[in-house]
Amino acid sequence: MTYIPSVKICGLTNAADARQSLRLGADTIGFIFYEKSPRYIRPEDAKLLIEELRLSEKTVKKFLSAQRNVIVTGVFVNEDPLRLRKIIEDADIDIVQLSGNEPIEYIEKLGIDKKFIIKAVHVKTKDDVGKIFLYKEAGVKVLVDSFASRGKFGGTGIRVSTDLLNGLNMNDIILAGGIDETNVENIVKSIKPYGLDLSSKIESFPGKKNIDKMSLFFQNLRRAADEIA
Repeated sequence: MTYIPSVKICGLTNAADARQSLRLGADTIGFIFYEKSPRYIRPEDAKLLIEELRLSEKTVKKFLSAQRNVIVTGVFVNEDPLRLRKIIEDADIDIVQLSGNEPIEYIEKLGIDKKFIIKAVHVKTKDDVGKIFLYKEAGVKVLVDSFASRGKFGGTGIRVSTDLLNGLNMNDIILAGGIDETNVENIVKSIKPYGLDLSSKIESFPGKKNIDKMSLFFQNLRRAADEIA
């Protein structure tokens, strides 16, 4: 079977970009419910958008343990658990991504099946890499992202240092941070992660995706997968 990473297109704010993401090949689309993010979307707006997409899209997707015509990932940062659960229920969200400083105890108290939870780990030093194993042992999927400055929890466009990933088995880990059409081939061939998470590097401006960049990304992704095969 040909290896090709799953793809999450994150930070979507409108139906046109979400539809293009899915039709180009995204396995899941991400909506950010962190109000300080420039890609924030109101839960009520996301709900309507998701309902519209699920009525129009026919192709069944697979991502982690979810299988559906439109698999939605909701991104939260240090959110109140009650509000988080209300949003995922109201908007019918499949995957929960925790991108803040949420400890394992927080995850345990959420009461959500762990196979549908992604925990982002921001790495800057080898010590940060150790956190990956803590969350994996807790039973959740891990997304490795670059370390962001204080108050930012992603969407910086900064690459994770490959030196920090040396020796790390990436076949069940999602990689984020500075991924775009120019470097996807190298990433796929050298790192071979389970999934790739894209946001700021394929935008025209925050919240608006650049369709040309997205199209070229998927072309280069498939070429790299074919060359590996």
